[in-house]
Parts: sequence; structure tokens; C-alpha cells
Amino acid sequence: MEIAKTIVAQLKEVNLIGWGAKDMVALEDGLMFKSSGMVKNRGNVTIKLNGNDLYDVTFGKIRKFEYKELARKEDVGVENLVDAIYKMVG
Repeated sequence: MEIAKTIVAQLKEVNLIGWGAKDMVALEDGLMFKSSGMVKNRGNVTIKLNGNDLYDVTFGKIRKFEYKELARKEDVGVENLVDAIYKMVG
């Protein structure tokens, strides 16, 4: 839960509402939310802290009860986290 709170605090500088961030779920090692706002790509964004003290960011969609990963960026530093998400959701 603490990692999820830290990620939300780090993303506070950007307007999460612009991404349509909703249905936020705290994961053991990160945060997942649904992107459904004024963006090109709507789907699920997952941000997980990895063993390098960096983030792995994935974007995917659920169709017919199956999750399909569409984009992945590994070893993202906090200073590049917003850009990595923006490139995925538009």
C-alpha cells in the first residue's frame, strides 16, 4: 500500500484526471488504474517497483475476459514516469 501511495504522490504534479485515472488499485509492489479520459488509448496502466528501485510500466486492455499487454517500458526513473505513461495513453 505504501508503494502505491508513493507513486500517486510522485504523479501529483501531473493531472491524473486528464488521463481519466479511475478504479485505482494498490498492488503489493505498485499501482494499477484505468485510463479512460481525454486520451487516445484507453485501458489499464500498471506501475510496479522493480528490484533496481525503478518502475516497470505496462499498458493493456481487457477484451473478452482476457488481458492483453500492448506496451511495456522497464526501468523507468521517477523523473521519466509521467512521460512513459503519456506515451502509452496519449
